[in-house]
Amino acid sequence: MLRRIEPTTNKYLAITNVNLQNQLAYVWDAAGRAFFIVIIMFIFVQLWSAVYATKQTAEIAGLTLTATIWYFLLAEMIELGKSRHDQQISAEVKDGSIAYALVRPYNYLVYHFFNGLGDTLVKMALVLLLGMPVVVWHVGWPGVDVRTVPAVALVVALALVLDFLMAGCIGLLAFVTEDTFSFRLIYQKLIFILGGLLIPLDFLPEWLQRIARLLPFAYTTYAPARLFVAFDNALFVQLLTMQLIWIGVMGAVLTLQYRWAVQRLSINGG
Repeated sequence: MLRRIEPTTNKYLAITNVNLQNQLAYVWDAAGRAFFIVIIMFIFVQLWSAVYATKQTAEIAGLTLTATIWYFLLAEMIELGKSRHDQQISAEVKDGSIAYALVRPYNYLVYHFFNGLGDTLVKMALVLLLGMPVVVWHVGWPGVDVRTVPAVALVVALALVLDFLMAGCIGLLAFVTEDTFSFRLIYQKLIFILGGLLIPLDFLPEWLQRIARLLPFAYTTYAPARLFVAFDNALFVQLLTMQLIWIGVMGAVLTLQYRWAVQRLSINGG
């Protein structure tokens, strides 16, 4: 069985490697687009410095100013680094090229995930490298134990998987409705508010925190960023468990939706 898995894994990693090399070939273009993070982090620094100064306290909801600013950098790194899988899948459905992609010797959905991974790695690295000097200059380095980095990296990886599953569901909606932009917009706003991109969930009212922690959106952005700035073993287990639960749920939904889409394509002669 392991012999069958290894060639398959190598095939998808090769797809990631090709996309990664393509992105590195135009790295300066990507850096130009990622430079926006400098403006974003400067605004966050000024805004939250004023908030903490007004509150006249070193911590808000257990987070210092330094932790809060680093939280936003990690959250923005994940959000700006994500590949827009829904747009790519939706475009292939609308122009009919999905019919050709389905007959190729790979799983259509797995291909899209690994193809976007190369793009994601480059964009996340650029956002982090460009945003870090602004953050370090104003608030210094975070008090992070390097031994916790592998655990945080795992949560980041699962966050990308969960985002892909939800984005894939949105992309395949193109079989039902021609334009999926409205669904993408709704998803972005949910990430913005309930995913912790606008404000850490810890700062929200208690009732809204409870709702947000039950939904999948917090585990694509808030979870890895929060764990990075204030690592706790119990929190790690809690976040990891919720990520795995939602990956299982959304994975099942996407699988059923994909099978339905393939069946519909076959019936219509695609």
